Formats: sequence, C-alpha cells, structure tokens
Amino acid sequence: MKLVLVHGIFNTGQVMGWMRRQFERQGYECLTPTLAPFDGRHGIAFAAKQLQSHIEAALAEDETICLIGFSMGGIVARYYLQHLGGEKRTKALFSISSPHHGSYLAWLPYPSRAMRELRPKSQLLSQLAACQERLEGIALYSFRTPIDFTIVPSRSSHWPGAENKVIWRPLHLSMIFSRRVVAEILAGVVQLSPGGETAPQTVKGLQRAEE
Repeated sequence: MKLVLVHGIFNTGQVMGWMRRQFERQGYECLTPTLAPFDGRHGIAFAAKQLQSHIEAALAEDETICLIGFSMGGIVARYYLQHLGGEKRTKALFSISSPHHGSYLAWLPYPSRAMRELRPKSQLLSQLAACQERLEGIALYSFRTPIDFTIVPSRSSHWPGAENKVIWRPLHLSMIFSRRVVAEILAGVVQLSPGGETAPQTVKGLQRAEE
C-alpha cells in the first residue's frame, strides 16, 4: 500500500517533504505530486484530475493507496474519491487542516477558482457533502488545530463522518511538521495494512521538523 501526499494551495509537492521522509523511514513508499498551477486558478476538479493522472502514471492499477491531504489537498483528494473513481483503490483519507466547510479567508480577492470553491457554502463543498456516501468503506480522518488562522474558523476542519482529532499546533502550516500528526497517521495506516506491522507506540522514532 502506497501513501499519496497531496499539498495545499500556494505550495508544491516539496512542502510535504518532511512528512514524506517520516513515512519512508517507517518503510512506506510515498508519492508527493505537484499540482499546477500552484494557486489553484483552474479549480478543484482540475487539480483532482491531475492527482488522478499522477497516481495512474506512477502506480499499477491494482495497487492500493492511502491519501494524505493537507489544506486544499484534502478537498482535492475528496473530489478524486467522490467524482473520479479513486475510491476503488483507496483505503483511507487523512485530511490535515482541510476546510471541509470552507474558510472565510477564501473571500480574499485573489483570481483563483479554487479559492472561490473553498468559501463557506460553495457549490463544490455542498456537492461533496451531498454525495459523501461514495466514501463508504474508506477510513476517514481529519486533523485540525484550534490555532489556525488560514482555516477560519478552525472548526471548519471538523468533518462529519470522519474520526476527528484536535492537535494543538501553532498555525496552519505547522500541522504537516507535527510528529504527533505523523504518528496518528501511521497508527491508522497500520490498522489497514496486511502483514501485522507494528504501529509506533511513541513519536521517538520520528525526526524533529527542524532537523
């Protein structure tokens, strides 16, 4: 089972590099695609189709995956699962500080379709909520920090139907540099993995983000 890490808006796959290294140290193969353009100007569906192309180009058709989506990446991953057939090969989606109910920061006047789609009560977010039954059989997790000034309000990352976890970290981006988040994801992945892997009991085996 491969891990696919999906970055957020105004980033590239490189921002997921520290997290990827933690998973690789535990023996997992990872994919960290870059979805262009970085500002999401063509929208969530456009980014999700790129994600689909990256996955299909890199992995065999019968290979299963776990998706790890940061910020907008969690919404892109949901679109891939709910509208592009990705649910057939996906065991879990771990969303990290993703605006499942939108963010008021997305009202900033920036010419990006994705930003408009991440506004509260947008048509796209409403459509995803309306067809969430397509995620049946997939383990769903959502991590958020109450100290998040990008997802406004931070409780927008609370995802009904998922296992929700609150991790106290300073600011939005720091969530993908959290050893606690990585350990929680690893524990969830192990539960889905055949072969009896052992989940880490602590975060001692994980690098500090500043290393």
